[in-house]
Amino acid sequence: MIAVIAKLTAKDGHANQLEEVLKDSADKVLAGEPGCLLYRVTRSQTEIGVFKLMEIYESQSALDAHPNTPHFNEIRTALAPLLGAAPEVEYLDALN
Repeated sequence: MIAVIAKLTAKDGHANQLEEVLKDSADKVLAGEPGCLLYRVTRSQTEIGVFKLMEIYESQSALDAHPNTPHFNEIRTALAPLLGAAPEVEYLDALN
């Protein structure tokens, strides 16, 4: 299994809009990607406007398929005007 932690930072004044897009995105990913075992949206309690996505994919091929889905392109388009910085992504080996 492959785990992903993605950090997204909202543009000033856009945190609530970003939250709504991310929550909607989670539903689309989980419904449309059977290889995605977890897609959890979190909002930082210590960093204003910062969200972290916790994702787990059953395999590298499931992760590779993620950015090539139609809903991912919709998500990317919706996120672009709301982000104040480029996403930071970390890949991890899920051990359990």
